[in-house]
Amino acid sequence: MATAKAHQIQVSDMMCNGCEDTIQHELRHADGVKRVSANHIEGTVEIEGDDHLDLEKLADTINDLGFTAT
Repeated sequence: MATAKAHQIQVSDMMCNGCEDTIQHELRHADGVKRVSANHIEGTVEIEGDDHLDLEKLADTINDLGFTAT
């Protein structure tokens, strides 16, 4: 059984709770994601997922939403 691991992606241009909600909604449905929490004040998205989590793909998803993930 795979264990969940926590990862963090920096997102420089989240401005409000709506931005957080948009990112969380999209990432919550991505393969391997168990939990996601965006924080516009800190500029971070914390993602907890299994061993097969594709962080590059998740960052691309954030970028496709119009944000800047690094």
